[in-house]
Amino acid sequence: MMAKAHVTVGMAAAFTIIAPHTVQEALPVVAGASIGCLICDIDSESKTEKTESSRWRIIMLIVAAAALIEDHLLDAGMWRSLSEGSPYLWFAGMAGFALVCTFASVSSHRGFSHSLLALAAMTLCLWLVFPAAAPPFAIAFASHQILDLTNKRSVRLFYPAKKGVCLGWFYADRIADRICAAAGAVWLLLICLRLF
Repeated sequence: MMAKAHVTVGMAAAFTIIAPHTVQEALPVVAGASIGCLICDIDSESKTEKTESSRWRIIMLIVAAAALIEDHLLDAGMWRSLSEGSPYLWFAGMAGFALVCTFASVSSHRGFSHSLLALAAMTLCLWLVFPAAAPPFAIAFASHQILDLTNKRSVRLFYPAKKGVCLGWFYADRIADRICAAAGAVWLLLICLRLF
């Protein structure tokens, strides 16, 4: 699937499973899911995929930053976890996340970056820094993996195993992609209307 589908479905999945009741509870969901929904595609190969993914990753980084700033202004809790936690764990989480992302960016497309190993490693690293953002990150990341499993191209879900997994139901950039993106957007809108 393409970036729009991953964004809308990933955000909707995180909001549905976490089910925040207030804006303060929603902020870690926004921060975590906005990164998790697209981090898998840090390894995009084709020019079209790179351009679209890069544009959406920038948008989602801005969304995550806005959620972190709002969390700080409202003293909602994500930033408080930094001051209460160990600076060594925070540094280990940040360094680990950077290392995993670096390795993922140079792996083959739908290789390490789309694996359960990457999901576990990135989630653990994020949990060391912002524990409240780790579950929505993991949910959005997993939704990305699930959507990509439905495509015609295999995903190395069990990396380092060489064989990939592929259901082969849809092409990544055709009607199924648009349906997923639209359905995710509608579901996310309904969740936001309920929340606010």
